[in-house]
Amino acid sequence: MSAENKWKGRTRGSLLGHKIFIFILKVFGLRVSYFILRFVAAYFFFFAKSTRSVLFYFKTVHGLAGWRLYRSAYQNYYKFGQVLIDKFAILSGTVKNYEIIHEGYEEHLKILREKQSGSILLSAHVGNWEIAGQKLERLETKFNVLMYDNEVEAMKHFESKTLSKKNFNIIPIHNDDMSHIIELHKAFKNREILVMHGDRFLEGAETITKKFLGRMAKFPAGPFILASKFTVPLTIVFSMKEGFKNYHFYAFPPIQVARGRTKEELQKAVNEASDIYIRYLEDMVLKYPEQWFNFYDFWA
Repeated sequence: MSAENKWKGRTRGSLLGHKIFIFILKVFGLRVSYFILRFVAAYFFFFAKSTRSVLFYFKTVHGLAGWRLYRSAYQNYYKFGQVLIDKFAILSGTVKNYEIIHEGYEEHLKILREKQSGSILLSAHVGNWEIAGQKLERLETKFNVLMYDNEVEAMKHFESKTLSKKNFNIIPIHNDDMSHIIELHKAFKNREILVMHGDRFLEGAETITKKFLGRMAKFPAGPFILASKFTVPLTIVFSMKEGFKNYHFYAFPPIQVARGRTKEELQKAVNEASDIYIRYLEDMVLKYPEQWFNFYDFWA
């Protein structure tokens, strides 16, 4: 894997680009934003270095060729832009009336309110889980997001300001200390929820190697280690775009990851929980192939 194709923990797109689309969204609405996005997606398709990885994914994993291959690669960028616009549209209150089908909320998420501890919602870079916030707010608790310290500071400030009315908190991960562990302990003690993605990691982070879509790949072990060490339930969730203002939210049965008191016990617990996560993620990627937003070399 070349250095330039590794994930560096940064938000794709510039701060200026985000601000421009927010302005267009507020002034002209969703349809005009989507129309302009078609040209932006075309630019990335033709000129972004990540297109090589996107084409590899559709050709090798999904067996596409010819015009179907290039159409799906373009749609991958276009869908990514759509869900980013949708994210700011709904969380900032600019656009309302999104229709969301909730599958698993009543059975699997409502019980989190009855827990005497916090919990982890684990998703991936597929679809747009933030859209589910309309329903998740009924859990009446604070949501926490772990964010790497090398995330663009201006972007963090912009998102915090834009989404200031929402009940969420950013917990930064610093490279030189473990202060985020203390913040996590406080959050779980207050019965708050930690939201994480399980398909990305930075160099140096602890990983596990698993077969994913027919090929061996590395996944972060962090979400499963946290669930084990803090003894909090881990619930896998995805929210997939299915129309202009339509999403389908999936929540699967909570996983009570076993407490790992020894290195061997922890490794076994992480291995078992990650197997479940990867199985659900594979199902989502195969069902919505153009909504896995992976713009770097995933399989090493």
